[in-house]
Amino acid sequence: MTFQYPSSQGVFVKDHAASGNLVVDFSRNPNEFAINQYAQIIPITKPSGYYLEMTVEEAGRILNTDLAEFEWPDNADAPEDTDGTESFEFKEFRARRKKYGFRLGDRTVDSSSWDIVAQNGSIKAQQAMTARTQATITELTTASKYAASHTSDVTTITGNTGKWSASTAARQDIKRSLNHAANVIRQDTLGAVKPDQLILVISPDLAKDMSETQEIVQLVQQSPTAYAYVKGDLADQNRNIAYGLPPKLYGYDVVVEDAYKTTSRKGATKVTSSVLPAATPFICSRPGGLIGTYGSPSFSTCTIFILEEMTVETLHDVNNRLTRGRVVEDWASILTAPVSGFLFTNAV
Repeated sequence: MTFQYPSSQGVFVKDHAASGNLVVDFSRNPNEFAINQYAQIIPITKPSGYYLEMTVEEAGRILNTDLAEFEWPDNADAPEDTDGTESFEFKEFRARRKKYGFRLGDRTVDSSSWDIVAQNGSIKAQQAMTARTQATITELTTASKYAASHTSDVTTITGNTGKWSASTAARQDIKRSLNHAANVIRQDTLGAVKPDQLILVISPDLAKDMSETQEIVQLVQQSPTAYAYVKGDLADQNRNIAYGLPPKLYGYDVVVEDAYKTTSRKGATKVTSSVLPAATPFICSRPGGLIGTYGSPSFSTCTIFILEEMTVETLHDVNNRLTRGRVVEDWASILTAPVSGFLFTNAV
């Protein structure tokens, strides 16, 4: 039997009940998307607003090692402190509503031997999460959104010999790149973002290539938990096990962004690709939990301001004898703290 699109003649299978009405598709629970591990969600009540971005300088400004600028001698006026404040900027965000819909004729729905409306709703939920992931990845991989010191071709990092995909135990290009990025972030946040708060986000293709490098193979071999790693018994290893990577790499959490998108139109030859390109991994920070508080200070690199999330609606159109279904979301994905992130290029 060939694949076909729903119609009144093509959705009834006489012996479908023999399989327990099993429906095999690729829809996933939206909560399982990797984006939830590296981006923070901020619920909002208005479709647009401002977030406050402050520079990170004054809290660590020490001009003299003897602290002369802070001296207040007895019988002298206190320093005026006219330049003791930090600079800031209000930046705008604007949520945009998006609809992911479908329609099915009554005869198709009535003839179907499974809940075809619910199934298509699930498919649209995955499409909505994939779209949210795409927008967030676009934010995090746009070099112009970072300061020049927060993005680098991995082959130009001091001490590196080449790309991550060809690194050896002697070269350690991967380790050196991660430590370089962590040092830049720690310095520019005045130590507010620690290395253990950083997350390395990579594509499935890069994960596969990294796991096969001599650098990573030897790292795993020398680990005291090597046997547990091979058996798959390490905590949280399941999210990376298919790629042969440990859940932490040199102390940094590793997230494999495994969202894929279909880039071909319906009816054309199927073309799929990873939402995150292999050559542009990045490091980001997401302090605290998945859900943040609007108006609170945050060093989360990327924030998703959400006005409406995963509203699933169906409407039975009696006049046209069809059911319309849709998943509606209203959000904006913004690189709110680029100082806490680092973008790599040319990794493969």
